[in-house]
Amino acid sequence: MRILEMINVSYVYRNKYQTVEAVKNVNVTIEQGKVYAIIGKSGSGKSTLLSLMAGLTLPTEGDILYNGESIKELDLELYRRDKTSVIYQSFNLFPLMTVLENVIYPMELKGLKFKQAKTIAEKHIKSVGLIDQHYMRFPNMLSGGERQRVAIARALATGSKVLLADEPTGNLDEANGELVVKLLIDLAHQDNLAIIIVTHDLGVAKQADLVLQMKDGKLTQLENLNE
Repeated sequence: MRILEMINVSYVYRNKYQTVEAVKNVNVTIEQGKVYAIIGKSGSGKSTLLSLMAGLTLPTEGDILYNGESIKELDLELYRRDKTSVIYQSFNLFPLMTVLENVIYPMELKGLKFKQAKTIAEKHIKSVGLIDQHYMRFPNMLSGGERQRVAIARALATGSKVLLADEPTGNLDEANGELVVKLLIDLAHQDNLAIIIVTHDLGVAKQADLVLQMKDGKLTQLENLNE
């Protein structure tokens, strides 16, 4: 089922020195239950595209639909908080919060009572392969792979159906990178989430259901990675 659509989306950066068309007339449909990989060179527009999908930036032209409704007509703060969630290469965990507190945090923003939020957080922490002993640890006590799994658990705790992963394996060794990618794929296929992964790693991209390439701001679907 389609959940996110970009229709003739363009985005232009402007300042007094230059104008840069970072995204050019992009059309794409994102469906639940699938993993999408977006590849492309640095400066091709991948990060801008992800920001647009996340509602962090609105298109200069065109429209983005969530469940058929323009995000311009939605409360953007609620859209960013509840509908999409971004998983970053650098994890972006709160260093002075424990694992449990990091995962509870987005639910506190929604006004959930602590007991309910704690129960949901524990479920998601376990779903990403961590155990009770991790709950009270701080991020600097975890490996890179464990931190990224906490970041994924926190994204799941938002209840978002669209997870946007920006180079999620970029700071991980090969073994941990493989575990994180498998986790994301399982979440998409088993929990019916739409997961978009921006990556430079062709090994990661090959595992996606669809591979999209950004080149000079334009997005095209690849039938294979040899194109």
